[in-house]
Amino acid sequence: MEFWLLIILTGFVVGGLIGMTGMGGGALMTPILITILKIEPVIAVGTDITYAAFTKVAGSFQHIKQKTVDFNLVKNLAYGSIPGAIAGSLLSYFIQKANYNIDDFVTNALGIALCLIAILLFISMFFNVNNLKGRLHDFFHFDKHKKIYVALVGLLGGFLVGLTSVGSGTVMLVLILIIYNTSIRKIIGSDIVHATILLFTAGIAHLFVGNVDWNLVCYLLIGSIPGVIIGSKLSARAPKKIIKSVLIILLIFFGIRTILY
Repeated sequence: MEFWLLIILTGFVVGGLIGMTGMGGGALMTPILITILKIEPVIAVGTDITYAAFTKVAGSFQHIKQKTVDFNLVKNLAYGSIPGAIAGSLLSYFIQKANYNIDDFVTNALGIALCLIAILLFISMFFNVNNLKGRLHDFFHFDKHKKIYVALVGLLGGFLVGLTSVGSGTVMLVLILIIYNTSIRKIIGSDIVHATILLFTAGIAHLFVGNVDWNLVCYLLIGSIPGVIIGSKLSARAPKKIIKSVLIILLIFFGIRTILY
């Protein structure tokens, strides 16, 4: 198969998963680019962030139209995530400039992040999150210091995205679900709108340091845009638990494979 066709097909499959579950963009695309398509790790991260930013735009407009966005939540996340994303992107640049093996650093960080995301997904699927949520609220008093905790989630997620390209969906979504008391639809909508802002910020930072392959971005978008549309239409019928179980297996597989790469 022609290399560009393989890239388009990859974009389509990952786009379909994003449409069906709202997750799996950076968490699957970056390790596929590195371990299967053999793209240089630091370029894979910058390219995936830029591609994902454009992919999320359509979803953001749809959620704004449906009025399923809490703009206060988006704003508070952005207070932490924007500096976090810039810091993560610059860290990868300075490590590269210091003649440290940036590819090894990025692949190891990415692999560990993927395994942690798989664990978070597993916990959210098979354990009583509401029970855990109640206990954590009592201990940390999230309601009293909500803005600070949300900004800290943004800082962590932004840093992870800037460094590895993963975290804007799964990591932040699970943590916000624990901290924030509002409807799941609004949390998902707010997370997608915030992820668009975050990914464009990190993408611009990676663009400035030369980590974006625009040809690759375009080919991925050719596949992912129809994939997202089809996946979104199938999402109502798709068995969510089975899809998330497959996603967990893929995350662990690619996490271990990326660490050993």
